Amino acid sequence: MSRSRAMEAVAAPAAARDPSVRELADMQLVRRAQVSADAEAFAELVRRHQARVRGMLLRLCGGDGALADDLAQDVFLRAFRALPRFERRAEFGTWLYRIAYNVFLNHTTRTRRFDPISEGTERRRPAPPASHPDRGDVRRDLERAIAQLPVPYRAAVVLYYLRDVSYAEMAEILGLPLGTVKTHLHRARARLREIMLAWDETDGPEEAAR
Repeated sequence: MSRSRAMEAVAAPAAARDPSVRELADMQLVRRAQVSADAEAFAELVRRHQARVRGMLLRLCGGDGALADDLAQDVFLRAFRALPRFERRAEFGTWLYRIAYNVFLNHTTRTRRFDPISEGTERRRPAPPASHPDRGDVRRDLERAIAQLPVPYRAAVVLYYLRDVSYAEMAEILGLPLGTVKTHLHRARARLREIMLAWDETDGPEEAAR
């Protein structure tokens, strides 16, 4: 399968012409894409996983949809190039999440827009308009609090709570020992409590950011 065909599949994964493709498991599609350079098999993998990959990146990017879209496209192009080396020891989705996390980290290194290491540095998001009339929207506040976590902690929270990934899979995706993953998650929960308690003592996230 040519790189141009792969780019077409990434940009707009259309419904497969062969209905049987939809019935295949991920690893069967991977094998077809690896062995037979099957463009429809790869397009089906993109269709199945693009929303989950974008959702992960969206939260890592602090809600920047345009950036998440750009990075997601890069993820699938890298996956296409790396597919011949995929040994199928991990689930395809786990392997894809690892690529997505590495793409995001590469972006942080190039742009220094996010802080990928520092535990003590918080990234403040711009205050929203109005005076936060619906404080009861806990989910919105939680998303904003997650965006203020250091990147390793943010990734742990996103994968475990929002993507429903196991500890073992998280260790594979983040390239960390299992114990370190659990420590990141524990510290992330503690930091989230601190952030949201600080908001409770003010008038919400926008006041705390001033």
